[in-house]
Amino acid sequence: MVPRAQISLSAPGNKHLALTQFGLKAITVTCLALSVIFWWLGTTFHKKIDALENQTSMIGNQTREMVAEANAHGMNLSDRAIIQIPPHISFIKQVRDRVGFSWTQLLTDLESAVPKNLMMSTVSLDEKTNTVLLNGSTSSLKELTRLMHQLEKHPAFRDVILTQHAKKKKKNTGKQSFVVFSMKVSYEPTVPLLKKAKSSRP
Repeated sequence: MVPRAQISLSAPGNKHLALTQFGLKAITVTCLALSVIFWWLGTTFHKKIDALENQTSMIGNQTREMVAEANAHGMNLSDRAIIQIPPHISFIKQVRDRVGFSWTQLLTDLESAVPKNLMMSTVSLDEKTNTVLLNGSTSSLKELTRLMHQLEKHPAFRDVILTQHAKKKKKNTGKQSFVVFSMKVSYEPTVPLLKKAKSSRP
């Protein structure tokens, strides 16, 4: 019996070529898939950008209409006017905080602290610092010092500061003189406003 011999007629390296072809196909498929994904993402982003542009345009139109309507009613919505809004809001808040302030209580506290022979010409309140500004006159520096001590001892006043004073002579008199002064003092009502509000409720 004649023995059989099997001889491979394929070129050497055929297996490596097949693997290379498979790898190239896989790379091609992956690139196609990535291209599809990038195309989809690009389309989605463009749609979102178009939607945002439409919304921006709509908001711009509405803003212009609102400004035109406000101008027709005499309202100023310019950039300069809008910048001035925060200070006005701050002022309104301060006014709101001072709604319960009682000038009657302040004058009562002053009356109990100021000597009878001393004359007050003006009394004003600095809302920002809760400071009372006093201008007046007295017969002597001794009486002025007494006033400062009286204010310091009063529970409603503190931090008394004499800002200025001057000695003057009365008209048509050669010897009689008086002292004019200005001072500021921190003020806290002797009767807290919250307690007054509660006591006024039925």
